[in-house]
Parts: sequence; C-alpha cells; structure tokens
Amino acid sequence: MIVSTLIMYNKSCRCSYFLVSLCVKKEKKTLPSAGHKVIKKSGLQQVADHIKSLISEKCHNLGIVLDYSEELLQRGGSLTLHAHTKGKWTKCPDCGRRTKTVHSYVPRKLQCTELLGHNVVLILKSRHMRCCNPECERRIFAEPLQFARPYARHTDRVEGEIRHEALGQTARKASRTLSRHGIRISTSSVTRRLRRLGKENPVVRTSGYVGLDDFAKKKGHRYMCVIADHYTRRPIAVFDSRYGHEITDWLKAHPEIKTVTRDGSQVYGSIISEASGQIVQVSDRFHLMQALKKNVVEPIKTMLGQKKELRQYPYPSEDEAYRYIMKDIYEMGDARHRDRVRFYYEVRRLKDEGNGIAETARILGVKAQKVYSAANTDISRILSAEQKCAVKAARDIARVVSSGVITGSAVMKRLKVSIAPRTLCRCLKSITEHYKPLRDEVRKHNKTLKEGGKTPKVKADTIWHYIVHGKTGSRKLQKIHETHPEVNHVMKICMDFRKMIHGEENAQTMDEWLKEAEACPLKEIRGFAKYIRKDRNAVEQTCRTAFNNGLLEGTVNKAKAFKRNMFNKAGPAVLRAKLLYAD
Repeated sequence: MIVSTLIMYNKSCRCSYFLVSLCVKKEKKTLPSAGHKVIKKSGLQQVADHIKSLISEKCHNLGIVLDYSEELLQRGGSLTLHAHTKGKWTKCPDCGRRTKTVHSYVPRKLQCTELLGHNVVLILKSRHMRCCNPECERRIFAEPLQFARPYARHTDRVEGEIRHEALGQTARKASRTLSRHGIRISTSSVTRRLRRLGKENPVVRTSGYVGLDDFAKKKGHRYMCVIADHYTRRPIAVFDSRYGHEITDWLKAHPEIKTVTRDGSQVYGSIISEASGQIVQVSDRFHLMQALKKNVVEPIKTMLGQKKELRQYPYPSEDEAYRYIMKDIYEMGDARHRDRVRFYYEVRRLKDEGNGIAETARILGVKAQKVYSAANTDISRILSAEQKCAVKAARDIARVVSSGVITGSAVMKRLKVSIAPRTLCRCLKSITEHYKPLRDEVRKHNKTLKEGGKTPKVKADTIWHYIVHGKTGSRKLQKIHETHPEVNHVMKICMDFRKMIHGEENAQTMDEWLKEAEACPLKEIRGFAKYIRKDRNAVEQTCRTAFNNGLLEGTVNKAKAFKRNMFNKAGPAVLRAKLLYAD
C-alpha cells in the first residue's frame, strides 16, 4: 500500500486542505534479513504517521513543533494534534526587550482547517514569559503566535473563511455552510465578528472623486449615509446618521478629495462647504429632473383639465380652395378623358421645366408626335362642357368657401354664377374630405365644453415622457400647440432645462434659462428656478462634468438588500461591515 498526501491551499477562503489518497500496488515481496523483527502497523497508523511528518514540516515554518509523543486522537469526528512553540527568545510587547524566562505553560486550543473530512483541533502548549526588564510595567505576557491572534480560538486562515462566508450571507446560513467544511461556529459568534469588523470606518486613501447619499435604516425615523469612490466603485465610509459632524470630520481627514457628487439637499451642501471650500460639488442630474417633475407635471395636468374657449371651424383660404377645386375639375369625366387631361398637364409641366419635345417623349415613353400635338393644343379643346362651366365658376366658388361655407347647399345659395348642383358637389369633393374630420373634432370639443364636461385626461407619465424625450405618440399631446399655448411654453422651459444639464448642443446658458423661468406665469416654475439659483454652482458643475450619483443609487440598493437579508436586526455595525468588505 502506497500513501500519497497532497497539501492544497485555497486562496479564496485562505485555508489549507490535506488530501490523502490511498492506492494499492503489487510489489515484490522481500524477505527480511536474519534476526530482524518485522513490526506491522495498521493502515490508519501509517496514514497518521505520514500526515504527521508532512504537517511537522509545515508547522516548522509557523514556529511550532508537533509532539510525537502524543498520539493522533479521533474523538467525535475530530482529529486532535498536540504541538508546542519553538524558540527560546521572545520580545516583550511593551518594552521590546528579549527574554527567555518562562513563567508557565498554558494549553491553548485552536480550531484548524479540515483534514480527511474531520475537524482538526490543535492543542498548543503556549508559554507565558516573564519580562526581565525592571523598568517595564508588564511582568508576565503570553507568547505571540504567527498564525493566530491573542485570545483567538481559530487560526487566521479559519477566521478568514468565517469572514468570507459571513459577508456573503446571513449568520445562520454562514454557520451551516462552515459546519459542512468542518468549522464549528455559532450564529452569535458570526454576528459578533461582523460587528467587530464594522465598528469603525477603515482608514483609506480615496481617488479624490467621491459620491454621497443617504438611505433609510428605519424609514421616517433613522437614516444612514454612505460615501463611495467613483473610480474604485466601492463604498469607503458608512455613517450612522445622514446629518452630523461625523461626515464633516471625515471630509476634513481626507484633504485629497476634489469633487463630491450629491443630491439636491442643501444640508449636504453646507456640510461639504464646512469641511472645505475647495471641494467642487456636483448636483445629480436624476434628482434635478425628479425635482422638476414634482413641480411641473401636476400643474400641467391641471392646466390641461381646465375649460377652454370655444374653438372656431377651420376654413381654407381662397387660393387653397381654388387649388382643391381645380384638382377636382380635372378629375371629372370617364377614365379615358381623365388620362387625356393628365397627359396634357404632364406635358405642360415638363415643357415649363425646359425639356424639349424629344426629351419629354422619352420621359413619358410616347411618340414625339403625340407630345407635339398635346403641347400645341388649347386646354379648352380637351375639357368637356361640364369642366368648362366649372372652370368659369371656380374662382367664385373658392371665394365663397373661404368666407366660411363648405356644404354644397350653402355654397349654392351664396353663389352668384349659375352652375349645376351635381357639378358643384364634384368641385367641393376634396375640400369636404379634408376639412370634414377637422370640423367634426371642433364640433365635439365645443359640445363637450357646452355640456360642462372636462377635456380628456392625459397621464402624468405621458407628459413627462414628452418633456424628457421631446416626442410622443399621444394624439392628445400632439395638439397642445393648438389648444394650450401656455402649456406649450411651460414644456419648452422644461425641455430647455433638460438640454442644459445634459450639455447638449445649442442649449441655453444658465443665465438665459433662469431669466426665462423666472418670467414664467406658472408659480411652480418660478419656485424651481429659485431653488436652482440657490444651488447654482453645483448645477453648473452638473452641466460641465460627467460625474453623477448613479453609483450611489446602486450602493443604496445593495444596502437595502443587506438590510432585508438581515431582517433589520443586526444593527448598523454589521450593515457597515457588509457594505465595506463584501465582494
């Protein structure tokens, strides 16, 4: 039987795993020499001895030595190893003087890494030394260890694995996961380690560009503040309150900070200014747009829901009506006649563009003789008698229509020239088709107002989408320009503000926008402009820089997830540890 032992080191959980594989191989039997007594060892004992030899070499680098006099014990699923520290001299932690005087020996029990599916317990014979310096106040001190902290019951590698599991999940789940790895630890112990880890903010050096935001520990009662680095994209400090001297002191302790992004809170602005007047403050675009939405959308809805004056029916001008009438006149007659008229006017159009007979014939795909005949023919010879009568009355019909009459019977009453009713109806065909839907809409609108009803409601999201993107598929908003000019003015101010803070081309300057907003008749817009003027420096930096508080919004969502995962019971220290040290 050949025993092969492999030692693996897991960097993620900082633990060592000893893997032992057993394999059977046929070997030639050799006879013992004369007088030699063969002592057979059991398979378990052979494995134990081999492990001891490997572990002893590893422990030598850690400053401890295995006791071969003690056996490898297996009790309750655990393997127990006995060891003692090596070396004679030890430095006093207070005065630094070396000493080799031993006061006493104290056994120290440490939980180590997993070995062969068992929990490994290291019983270390630790020394308590006596300081020989008469001027030193410390008389007795414990010998320090390279692989464990004072008073610890686990090695540093085991503590690293406990920390890794505790930061990624709840204390109860971490305890269960560690127990499957051979590490026994209670839920309260896991929580206590996190609380100790998150007791204070770590001392770090930032890149100089940070963001600041708050989140609710208990909504409406307690709030916490988090600071994150824009370049490392990790939180670097968490405070128990959102408004306090702790934030100011922290900013003063980091003079390398150049830029701070924040929301529109004036309190944060005063805190940052109190810490240092050289810090550039950047107001977040998202919060600015949300403040604009809060002040504008509902007033616009109110304005859209108000009663408006009765609208007038639309009528074409005289020239426009004449064009519609002539188009209908040329469409009279059968198909053959209409084709002849269209060909005549197509030839006239191409001739007016400067094309010759041959070129026109080539474009139309006909013979040159046909083009020549159409070009030298009078239009009166092509039109029918009905069309000639309609052409004579076309201008008079257009004049009557432009005065506010569209229906055939009403036009016939006001028309001074004689024309057949059938012909008149044919002349008014295009005008009726174009203006009838518009007249129906005006009639419906006026009827609604007369009955005391309200205009159709428009959703707040539809209005906001129109303000942000400048386009919409809603028919209601498409007609704002015609029905609500005051609303159109307010929306223009909002769109100009969006373009300005996003740094788009042809955007207004801050002075131009403030002048226009302060002159707006809507009081909510004037109030918003007053708010922007108070925080003008931060808003101007928003227009110039690409930094925003989006990173902080993601960090806040992460904090809320941790809070829900902890059932809001572990306290701010545990929450701080998870935010600052979790992957």
